[in-house]
Formats: sequence, C-alpha cells, structure tokens
Amino acid sequence: MRQGMARERATAQAEGGPEAGGSNRVRIAEECLELDAAGPREIDVLRRWLGRVNGPSYPQPYLVEGPPGRFRLYVGDAAERVRTRQGIR
Repeated sequence: MRQGMARERATAQAEGGPEAGGSNRVRIAEECLELDAAGPREIDVLRRWLGRVNGPSYPQPYLVEGPPGRFRLYVGDAAERVRTRQGIR
C-alpha cells in the first residue's frame, strides 16, 4: 500500500500537482520527454544543462528548448534524428 502512495505522490510532483508546489509538467511523447519549467530558476538550470548534455562527445541524450520554457529530451535514434535535422554533426 505504501508503494502505491509513493508512486501517486511522485506522479503528482512530476505533473506539477498540488504536492509539487508549482506548475512543472513532464509529458511522455513518442520520441521524447517534454518538460515545462515552472519558473526562471528551472529554465536557467535546464539551459545550463543544454551545454553539458549536447556536447560534441555525447551524441545522446539530446536536449532541445522551444518554445521558451519548454524542453524536450531525446534519446537513442530519436536523438540522432533531431541532431541531424538541426544540422549538428
């Protein structure tokens, strides 16, 4: 029973529910995780991650911002398709 409650709490936090204390949202799409940042601090953290995650020596995962405040994280074949589509070597 406790595991079910913990899972519900984690889901509420990931979805920005009442226990999360904000409006962060994580959605699972076919090719990526979509992340909506709640405020400037979260956006700044994710933007700093862009440089670390998308370095030339790491072909995946691949993190993309757009529109502002919304990020998508790609892995595997999807990461390679998006990198190629955006003209990244």
